[in-house]
Parts: sequence; C-alpha cells; structure tokens
Amino acid sequence: MKSIFEIENRLDITKEFTKLIDVFHENTRAILVEQDCYTSRYMTLIDAIDSNVFLKWKYRDTFLDVNEYLEHIGIREEAIIYLEYHIDEETFLLYIEFIFNMTNLLYKESSIKIQPLTMAAIENIPIILEKMNYKIEEIKNDKYIITKRNADVDSILTKVPNKISSILLEYNDFRIREDLEAKKKILKDIDLYIEKHKEIKNQIEKALDDSIGIIVNKMGVNHPIKEEPYKSFTDEQLIEWYDKCFLMMLHAIRTIEVNKIKNERKELVQK
Repeated sequence: MKSIFEIENRLDITKEFTKLIDVFHENTRAILVEQDCYTSRYMTLIDAIDSNVFLKWKYRDTFLDVNEYLEHIGIREEAIIYLEYHIDEETFLLYIEFIFNMTNLLYKESSIKIQPLTMAAIENIPIILEKMNYKIEEIKNDKYIITKRNADVDSILTKVPNKISSILLEYNDFRIREDLEAKKKILKDIDLYIEKHKEIKNQIEKALDDSIGIIVNKMGVNHPIKEEPYKSFTDEQLIEWYDKCFLMMLHAIRTIEVNKIKNERKELVQK
C-alpha cells in the first residue's frame, strides 16, 4: 500500500485552470489592500492586478486592462464567468506565465497583502510546470518566461554571460517551437558568440565546427539559402536542423569546461 507521499497527482490542465480561475478571479478575499493607516479592503487577485500594476507593466503593449489582455491570449471573459472551458496547453501556459509576471509585480507593492490560499495557488505554478516538463525562468529583472526543461541548457547557463544565457533560455520558449524566424535569430546570436570567443572556436573538433557551419551558413541562418538540397527543405525540416544545430552549439560552448577537466586529469596522472 502506498503512503500519501507516494500517490501520484496526475495533472489535468483543465482542472488546474478551473482551480486557478476560482482562486484568482472569483475569490473576493484573495488580496488585502491597505489604503491607509485606518482603512483596508479585500479584492480578487485579478482586480488587484488591474488596479495596481497592469498599467505600469512595460510589456502590456497597447492593452489597457487585464480582461483585454486575457482575451488577447485566448481566454474569453464569458468562459471565466461560467467556468465552461476546455483549455489547450499553449493557452494555459500563456495564462500562468501572465499571472506569474503580474504577481511578481504585486510583491513589490507594499500596500498589497496576498492571502494564504492565493499564495498557495501562486506557488502551485512551478509545480504544475514541472509536471508538464516546463519551468519558469527570469531572463530580466522584470520578465519571466516559461521554457521547456533542458538539462543541456541548464548545465552551461552559469558559464556564459547573462545576455547569452537569456538567449539560450529563449530558444526553448514554448511560443517559438515552430517559429522559424525566431529560432534563426537566436542561432545567429549564438554563432556570433562562438565565433568571437576563440577559446571555444579553437577547442571544438573540426567535424562539430563544420556541422554547425553548414547549418548556419547554408540553411538560412547567416545567409539566404542559395543551393540544393537546402532550397527544397520545408520549414519543418529547417526547424528540425535548427534544433540539432542548437544542441551542437551547446556542446561547443561546454567544450571548454570538458577540456579543463581533461587537462586536470592529465596533470593528476603525471604527478
């Protein structure tokens, strides 16, 4: 017999979305707002976001309130009101990414007190993402994005400058899984980083360097595609090769650390 700690909670994103809607949109005691020394009032999390931080958010584009923004990402107001919603994975990820960014702004408002149930629901977001094989990453001090979990990326984030670590994380952003142009731009930036750092360029094996070079130079990353068979590739085929190129670039960047370990081992044996 399993203990309570061993029973798996299988994720149902529609069920989780419904729970979050109930806590964030319907619970009128989700947030305590202290208006002055003598008065305070409760409100929903969404109302607190709307009233206190949304218009200050520099990534709001032209949207003027939360409902307008939610509709933009695919969540209609009537679906929230009646809780009759079968949500798809991408829309669900957009929703919790938005909530996570907004609540991080709310944390900075000294007059806002997040109540325990609301805080628990916010803290559920990383747990939900882990079950979906995603994680949330801070790529700027005011911007959090959801990315696919990738051990190869994680292993080198501390080895590269912040600008490059942000680019590496963005490659696994769920929104650009099929975005040829976005992936092309990121690969170009990583290629420039590798080219400028001779300690990487000089230490990677020739076959790896040649493989990366063919993709970035002949498959449309650095230059327009001019020759066959690459001109006949579909977007899906190019994305497949871009993803392979990204993995090879990670390996190239990691080469420095691997070679350091190899040299340390040689020195150890020679002693």
